[in-house]
Amino acid sequence: MTGNCRSNCKGFVDGMNAMSLAEKIRSHIEELEPLFVGGPKALKLQDLLDLFSVFFAEPGSNRRRAQNQTVMFWNDWLIEVDEGTRPVTLEQILVFVSGLNSIPSLGFPRRPTIEFLQCDDGSRKLYPEANTCEVTLCLPIHQTYDSFVHYMESGLIQAPTFGFL
Repeated sequence: MTGNCRSNCKGFVDGMNAMSLAEKIRSHIEELEPLFVGGPKALKLQDLLDLFSVFFAEPGSNRRRAQNQTVMFWNDWLIEVDEGTRPVTLEQILVFVSGLNSIPSLGFPRRPTIEFLQCDDGSRKLYPEANTCEVTLCLPIHQTYDSFVHYMESGLIQAPTFGFL
């Protein structure tokens, strides 16, 4: 180490010690290690299953019944994606929702949400939508699993080219 680097490092360590941060880091090394070593961890199925808060309609309503079915479709589809039997990946889903291909080490500023695409006039939107600023995924309501999967995958696969001629 050069003299300048050595004094800069010593100043850094002294600052960490003055605020008791060094000891806190040492005592919580397992939790903090991903912040300092190895970069982002690989995205796992459970990460996506646990990531979102779901905004449901009133319990007992027809909307809620359709939303419950859609969440079951979502969970089953994620399992198939994780198994590698679908033409999309967990990372592609996360990119669609957030613009990121991995979950930030410290998480998102706000918990990502799932909402549902249900129109008051009875019409339906077929494809998923996302707001990457809010990290919100809007799931379409479909009557069958096959229809849900078809439109989810079509939407995700076509998303990178949306708006280009």
